[in-house]
Amino acid sequence: MFTKQKNERKLNQISTVIGEETIVEGRIHIESSIRVDGKVYGEIRSAGDITIGKEGHVEKAVSARNLFLAGSLKGNAKIDNKIHIYDTGHLDGIAEMETIIIDEKGHFQGKSIMKNTQKVKANVIEIEKDAGREKKENQFLKEKHKDNHHENDKEKLKDIVKDYSYEKGSKKEVEVIKNYQDHSM
Repeated sequence: MFTKQKNERKLNQISTVIGEETIVEGRIHIESSIRVDGKVYGEIRSAGDITIGKEGHVEKAVSARNLFLAGSLKGNAKIDNKIHIYDTGHLDGIAEMETIIIDEKGHFQGKSIMKNTQKVKANVIEIEKDAGREKKENQFLKEKHKDNHHENDKEKLKDIVKDYSYEKGSKKEVEVIKNYQDHSM
């Protein structure tokens, strides 16, 4: 537990600052966060966050947990979580991330690739399945209400439950059966 907290603190802590008067050419690999106020011509790989200040400029590529951009990045950004482009920020290139925030007057020119969109698609499909199930249940209950003495009601209800793979005794199965009982009285 202490190791995880220590590692998280290390990732959140800016341990390296590239000053305004500094120019770096080549690769930078860092196990914590970094702030760039100068110029970097090359690649920055950070296990933590990369912050590019108003006067900062990076050309080529960055990869990090999060990117906070108030200066300029010309190249590719492969970010695990979030890119935040502030009102003075400029990103020209390909950006891959889960979330992007662009403040008013922030600039993004290029291509964005949203990660983990499968999670969102899966949720939409689940919602559609639930809507279909509810529609079938409601249709069944309306029919039941019209014809109070239908002997196959329990079998139809079991089919609905089976169609949607409810486990016997599950909360959802109990809810469907309770709905049936409420409407059959």
